[in-house]
Amino acid sequence: ERRRRGKGKMAKSKAGDDGSAAKKRKRKEPSDPDVGGAKSKKVAGASAKKRGGATAEQRWRPMPVRLDFGSAFCRHVFLRAPSKGTEGAEEGTALFVAAVPPGWSKSTLREFMSRFGDVADASLVTLDSAPDVAGGLVRFADARGTKRALAAAVRGGAPLDPPDSTARSVGLESWVADFRDAAPPPEVLQSRIDQWWVEFEAETARKEAAARGAGEDDGWTVVEAKRGRRKTTDGEGTSVGGIRAATADARRTEGPKIRENFYRFQQREKRRNELFELKQAFAADKDRVAKLKASRKFKPV
Repeated sequence: ERRRRGKGKMAKSKAGDDGSAAKKRKRKEPSDPDVGGAKSKKVAGASAKKRGGATAEQRWRPMPVRLDFGSAFCRHVFLRAPSKGTEGAEEGTALFVAAVPPGWSKSTLREFMSRFGDVADASLVTLDSAPDVAGGLVRFADARGTKRALAAAVRGGAPLDPPDSTARSVGLESWVADFRDAAPPPEVLQSRIDQWWVEFEAETARKEAAARGAGEDDGWTVVEAKRGRRKTTDGEGTSVGGIRAATADARRTEGPKIRENFYRFQQREKRRNELFELKQAFAADKDRVAKLKASRKFKPV
């Protein structure tokens, strides 16, 4: 009997717990699903009003762009539609662009955005306080370009390649490109050579005129001392090396010196004769030592 009573009490407590849980769920769940959707819409509208009434197109959208062709790293360029009063805002052909990569110019931005449609105009603004941060306004020829650009601006989407004008070579190609850029083009090099020749001929003519003027002054010729080997010139202007008179007389009397053992076979014969004479001297010394030993009076046993 006691067991029966205990089991009955336990069943009643479980039923009471299930009923209270069901009541709580009923309180939490809305009776009409339309009412819940309306409430969520009201909350979203209130939040939009707090943000100043910005639409989905007027919010910044990130567009991933690769740092270089084939690079695994990328950065984001942010796009949004301008508010009313901006040129092209009513037609839906204008877009604000922020976080433009450093080094991009107005033409680079226009080239990048032209993949979405024909670009009518593009402007770029850089702040003096932050030169690495730039933004601009792009106006398309029609609203379809704006829609395509906003559709491509998705966080986590496929990154886009940078403009072709920003492509740069790496490795050996970059070294070759740097060398070619450092060398002037043939036209500039030819003009520099021609200019140098003109200046050289003018300087030579000036020196010749100065020398003629100095020679005509009372018949005196100005002789300038020059360092280095003495040189003289004959009547035809051929440079002739000058030597001392004693050296010239010695060469005339003594004549040219004949160099001994000039040819290779003469050098071989000379070495062979020297070796033969050395062997003969060694044999003579050996005989002389033997004679001295034989003529010794003291002969130890």
